[in-house]
Amino acid sequence: MFRSIIILITIFVIIIAVSYNWLYEFYTVLGYNRPNIKPYENGKCRIIRGVEACEDIHIHHRTGYAFMTCGNEIKRTKGYWPPLSTYNSNIQTKDTPYIYDINNDKLIPLVLKNFPLEEDFATHGLGIYEDPENENKLYLFFVNHKRSGSCFEIFEHTLHTNELIHLETIQHKLINTPNDVVPVSRHEFYFTNDHYNNNPTYKHLEHILPLSWANVVFHSSITNETKIVAEMRLPNGITSNLDNSLIYVATTFGYVLVYERNKYNNELELKDKIFTGYATDNLSVDEETGEIYCAIFPKPYMVVAAHGKELGYAPFVPTGILKISNNTERDNEKYSLKPIFEDDGSLFQLTTIAAVDRKRNTLLLGSFRSKGIVRCNSLEPLI
Repeated sequence: MFRSIIILITIFVIIIAVSYNWLYEFYTVLGYNRPNIKPYENGKCRIIRGVEACEDIHIHHRTGYAFMTCGNEIKRTKGYWPPLSTYNSNIQTKDTPYIYDINNDKLIPLVLKNFPLEEDFATHGLGIYEDPENENKLYLFFVNHKRSGSCFEIFEHTLHTNELIHLETIQHKLINTPNDVVPVSRHEFYFTNDHYNNNPTYKHLEHILPLSWANVVFHSSITNETKIVAEMRLPNGITSNLDNSLIYVATTFGYVLVYERNKYNNELELKDKIFTGYATDNLSVDEETGEIYCAIFPKPYMVVAAHGKELGYAPFVPTGILKISNNTERDNEKYSLKPIFEDDGSLFQLTTIAAVDRKRNTLLLGSFRSKGIVRCNSLEPLI
């Protein structure tokens, strides 16, 4: 009897401890107690007009070309785009990817070749792989939320041209709620499913319940293998370091997860778990320093308030960028977390990516629901 009581008390204490940690993290990430963010006024960042709804940006550092998945604000919020739980199948989406030439401050629309006119092209995450045998050839991997089911579209691009030549479409039952992608070869890539469920009601439950139902999936067209390699709560952006030995995953509820990749079997082993305290979207890694640049939502409850409201009438939503570095201070923390950009939404809203280019001392900010992109001529524009 006494032993049973001890076991019950132990279980109760564990439940309380786990619940307290989860509730603390949940409250912190929601940002209710976070001070109000002021308008950005340091003058190091400006809007680049001519595009909109550019959810993801990847910079090809040798050329200074930034490849972007851009769309249409109205179709993002009123058409068929599952990430926002908008399922109006009467509207066809045909996004136009862009290059932003950092050196010449120029936007270049990309033309899709060999891609069926009747097919949707509703973009989300983007990954780039450079051909190791031809430095002028790139392979671009797009998340495509077609009305017939989400998939990946792979294109070939020759640098200094404006064409994307469609090579193949990848579909699989594990491509469920794809968000972002990182290729590790021409025929292999990892991607995040940001939810387990497609149903909007069940997706909202995943935001509340502390359940690791969503996942990271590895796909190989070489071995015809598609498998879950990690499970977690609400994964979002995914990227890698320069040699693809480390895979980084951001989660909507406050973590950046660092995995070691086994190049022989493509399994992932968790190396570090970094609590950012913010709803974290896409990631960009500085190839020279290894620092991680995170797009964050300081007050994500305001994102919910803005969603569904007519464009031009939604409230400003604060946005920010967080930099994660190795901690050089004399304390027990392994990483240093530093906000490097904050805005109350009056300059730019809902930042989903901060692409870093140290060579040109440039940050590029994109958003799934804002007009333009932001160019910062500083890697720490708050200073």
